[in-house]
Amino acid sequence: MKVKKADLFFVVAAMAVVGGVAVLPTPLESNPMIPANKTHQAVKNQTECLSCHSAGGVYPLPERHLTKRTDCANCHAKQ
Repeated sequence: MKVKKADLFFVVAAMAVVGGVAVLPTPLESNPMIPANKTHQAVKNQTECLSCHSAGGVYPLPERHLTKRTDCANCHAKQ
């Protein structure tokens, strides 16, 4: 069986696409980390996050977070 140039080109192009997608950062890697200060390191559950980061809290969540999930540790990792 003889390999055609078009087939070889397709295989190389497919490998380039797969390799390119593999090196893209995940959304989790692009999210900011939870600060390493005493206040944030003491947080043990979601309720403690929302005590400061609710709509009426000291540091309310940005608009883009209000319609999404509120489980901070799922997207933001501790330092």
